[in-house]
Amino acid sequence: MKARLLLLTFLGGAVGSALRYGFTLEFNQFVWLLAVNLLGALVLGFVQTNARFQSPESQSLWATGFAGGFTTLSSLITFATLGNDPNFYYVAIQLVTGLIAYAIGRFLGGERR
Repeated sequence: MKARLLLLTFLGGAVGSALRYGFTLEFNQFVWLLAVNLLGALVLGFVQTNARFQSPESQSLWATGFAGGFTTLSSLITFATLGNDPNFYYVAIQLVTGLIAYAIGRFLGGERR
């Protein structure tokens, strides 16, 4: 069972990372970084609360694998520390809007409390 979960996590991460790379080809860094992190937070919130995704296999594939591979904290930190302006505001916007996107994903996934 553990090998299957690892394989599903790897598969989801590969798909998520490849899709993120596609965003880097189409948009400038400011746009793609915001887009992938917000969409990834939305997907994560949805997958964590929707009844169809509650199995360990689904969580490994979609939450840990896909959302983990699709989003990128390391690129956000790199972008914020390489002298890009406005660093602090961009990171703050990412964090706040990411939390909002995650909450919306949870709501769309079925959480109603």
